[in-house]
Amino acid sequence: MQNIQHIKKQKAVFDLSQNSIICITGKNSVGKTTLIRAIRNLAINSTFQETAAPYIFQKDSSITYSIDGFGKDIEFTYNRFIKGIDSKQDIPEDIKSKIKVELPIPHGERFNHFRRLADIDEELRAKIAIGDYTTSNELVIFLEKIYGDNRFEGLKQVEIKKTIYYFILKDDIDRFYIREDYFSSGEYFVINLFKQIQQGKKLIVIDEIDISLDASAQVNLVDALRTYCSQYETNIVFTTHSLALMKTLEDGELHYMEKEPGDGLISITPRSYNFVKSIMYGFIDFDKYILTEDACLANYINFLLGSAEFNMFYQYQVIYIGGATQVIDLMQRNITAKFLSEPENILAVLDGDQKGKDYLNGINNVIFLPFLNIELELYQRYVAGELAVSDIEEITNKKETDRAKNFYKQLTKKHFKIGSIMSEPEIYRYLEKLDPEGVQEFKRQLIEFLNPK
Repeated sequence: MQNIQHIKKQKAVFDLSQNSIICITGKNSVGKTTLIRAIRNLAINSTFQETAAPYIFQKDSSITYSIDGFGKDIEFTYNRFIKGIDSKQDIPEDIKSKIKVELPIPHGERFNHFRRLADIDEELRAKIAIGDYTTSNELVIFLEKIYGDNRFEGLKQVEIKKTIYYFILKDDIDRFYIREDYFSSGEYFVINLFKQIQQGKKLIVIDEIDISLDASAQVNLVDALRTYCSQYETNIVFTTHSLALMKTLEDGELHYMEKEPGDGLISITPRSYNFVKSIMYGFIDFDKYILTEDACLANYINFLLGSAEFNMFYQYQVIYIGGATQVIDLMQRNITAKFLSEPENILAVLDGDQKGKDYLNGINNVIFLPFLNIELELYQRYVAGELAVSDIEEITNKKETDRAKNFYKQLTKKHFKIGSIMSEPEIYRYLEKLDPEGVQEFKRQLIEFLNPK
């Protein structure tokens, strides 16, 4: 596929002899839905005209399909009369009939099913009235696996004009029933997926499989589909952003779509769950955790570590908790629960005014800022005339600690024309001048925790 929408070049290969599930994920706008449309276009040649804007094509837009055993490639190139891509080749019905694609909102069948059975409702009602229906035990078992309850135990099937339809019989006497097109979009989607599997489709493709399903149903569906792929010799390709779903995938089932640097090729590569989780969501399993009192101290720690020249061995996270005693309480709870990590991987960093407090007796892995606290140090220097700054509004707070916070907020608040009175890096450099040895020792303790010798 070349030069379609924002995709310069994309290549996707599917081995349909594997009879397996394939999950494709990637960041938004990387090209997942365009790929799904391209696959559907092989079976329904008007796919792009029906589901995409015409301006996504250029004069050099094209899609080439290579199918083992078919012979020459099938090519779709730009047609200026329809302002889209088209092919002059005859695509065998045998190929088209083996492919089923479910698109996302608003084009997917699961979102447009409410009018589907209206035309056969009279015939359906007649068959139900005379009892001309059967029970689909396999589908009932399939649905119970996915939803974990027996809400489908009354599910029946009926054949009308060589097509199987499903309904739930709610009352055996009055023959009250619910047609399948009045199920929820998720239930309707799962039932139709089951139909496609039984009809012998070789490739079933679903864009955004998680949209109509809750997390539990997503996980259960994937587990069930593995069994059906093997049993019915089919392949199911789907896209998702659901971490709950991706976490259940086995090796080789999860693929990551991304744009390669340089030539702009959109690649699809097998990746691990942890890789995808880190790249897409920024979740990292940290080796070390530094717990501290507030955002001000956390920012200072990040600055010191960011400016330090050392080879970082451990991944770490600085978390501000909100109060020294709460920091220690959290650290102590972690000793038994280990919801963060092992106790030796947790460091508490407190303001200097906490040294010698009784609640710290017997507590390990605690270090102290070489100042009472950052806001108070700056405020006291300002009051003493040692920190000369202007444009500070009158501070009327009763408590000194509150006045210090007020002062710090005024210092760092960004103004439209002049910026801040003092930026945080400027404040940190000022603090180092006040106590160079204390700051260096504090930095050394942080580094030693992260990179023990």
